[in-house]
Amino acid sequence: MAVTHHWHQLGQRLFLLLATACLALLTAMPAHAVVVDGLFREQVPLTGTDEQALAEGYETALREVLVRVSGNSEVTGLEGIGPVLEDAESLVQSWQVVQGEDGGKALAVTFGQVAVNRALASAGARVWGANRPLTLAWIAVQDRGDRGLLVDPDESSGEGWSAHFQQAAAERGLPLVFPAVEQASDRRLLSEVWGQFMGRISEASQGTSHDLLAVVRINRRNDGWEASWIYEGEGVDQQKSATGASPKELTRTIIDAWTSELADRFAVTASAVATGPVVHIEIADVDSVADYAAIKRALSGLTPVESVGARQVTRQRIVLRVAFTGELDQLRRNIALDDRFLPVAPEPESTDRPGPEAGPGATAEPAQVKTGQDVFQKVDQTLHYRWRGGVIATPSAGE
Repeated sequence: MAVTHHWHQLGQRLFLLLATACLALLTAMPAHAVVVDGLFREQVPLTGTDEQALAEGYETALREVLVRVSGNSEVTGLEGIGPVLEDAESLVQSWQVVQGEDGGKALAVTFGQVAVNRALASAGARVWGANRPLTLAWIAVQDRGDRGLLVDPDESSGEGWSAHFQQAAAERGLPLVFPAVEQASDRRLLSEVWGQFMGRISEASQGTSHDLLAVVRINRRNDGWEASWIYEGEGVDQQKSATGASPKELTRTIIDAWTSELADRFAVTASAVATGPVVHIEIADVDSVADYAAIKRALSGLTPVESVGARQVTRQRIVLRVAFTGELDQLRRNIALDDRFLPVAPEPESTDRPGPEAGPGATAEPAQVKTGQDVFQKVDQTLHYRWRGGVIATPSAGE
């Protein structure tokens, strides 16, 4: 019995040693980077169901996707993109006629990731990957003497400032969150935002996950609006101002400025894109080197997975860095085929200040690129599972 216990302890130490050694081979992602799902999906109004109407819908949708994937609002004007737009149907992976937000018909279309990247490469454009830094936006709005802080995207009116910011961010693939709801009543904090005192705002942001801070001051100007902002973090240091005839126009201008800045920093030449997005998978009840090997073998055998490596190792628990192609929900469906991976809820984190509402499905679902207000409310991009090594793997699990 003592000999068995000795070998068990030795096996655990060897497992920790081998897995920890793998960490030195990995490059860390931004601390709170969000895996943006749906970069290659778009929904546009549909005027009819004949071939001409569908062709126009494909082209309109592809324009939006090219801007979102490249991070460049002017990408569709590049030489070489014109023929791609004219033949947009050739890039379509799937499509469906659905009911639009206005009650009319809409075209929901998904374009192939490889095809879109090749199209951008042919025009010498760049690609901004699905792992994108998370922006915490402190936005103060003053309208005829009434000043307030935007804290909740779920306003009673879909035409509110928060809704406009979330809509514009979704269209450009920019993960965006607001401060916690209870901070709206902090008048001193509102004054700090209006004065754009970054040091104090940074302190107030410590309880909310983010990679970049945006501090924005918006004021009514005659019949329009004007804004000035400071945007910093991840090597970005932007100070700009803009005007707009309406809240929708102004928010789009601001979001365009932020995404262009980030794309300039993070986008790579389309022809150089070799891997898909990356997600972290935390797995509990990993007791041995054999368990670790079986987990890695199972994940590596899944169709969407390109690479698997250890990121963090503790006793009976590992965090893996998994690079994959396609959408995150496709990866999750593939993992679900193997009964040894049991989805579990994450352990609650202790923070001094609650962050923004994350919504249902907090850890397994990525920030979605959608229309409406429930966009980019997920900030934890880790999938959580418990390993059940004693369960017999199903034949379709990929091993």
